[in-house]
Amino acid sequence: MKLTVRTLFILVICLLVMPVATARKPGAQPAATVAGIYDNFTIGKESGDLEGMRVVIVPAGGGYYAIVQIAQGGAEDPKPEFVEATVKGMTVAFSVSGEKFNGTASATGLRLKNAAGESRNLKRKSCSSYLK
Repeated sequence: MKLTVRTLFILVICLLVMPVATARKPGAQPAATVAGIYDNFTIGKESGDLEGMRVVIVPAGGGYYAIVQIAQGGAEDPKPEFVEATVKGMTVAFSVSGEKFNGTASATGLRLKNAAGESRNLKRKSCSSYLK
């Protein structure tokens, strides 16, 4: 009888301690995902024209898609293009306007290269800043 009580007592203690021991620690960051908003838009100091790139990667329909804007001078936001993206782990590939891009995402940004080998670093943006 004593052995059964001890065994049940230990089982109850384990059931109470396990959720506490496996809980996420406060301040722990979630694992980075490819999905997100990335950009490096700037305004030219002399011209006042918008330059840079914005890429929004979203999971949908069992795959990934990218909404891409490329600014090469001009006063207004460029027209966004919605394209299919290939994602494997933290790497992403997509084509927009006949130009192919490959890149690697991290918690802080997206590093893209085009077919010519030119590199672009885009910073990850908070989604809340676009929902205001």
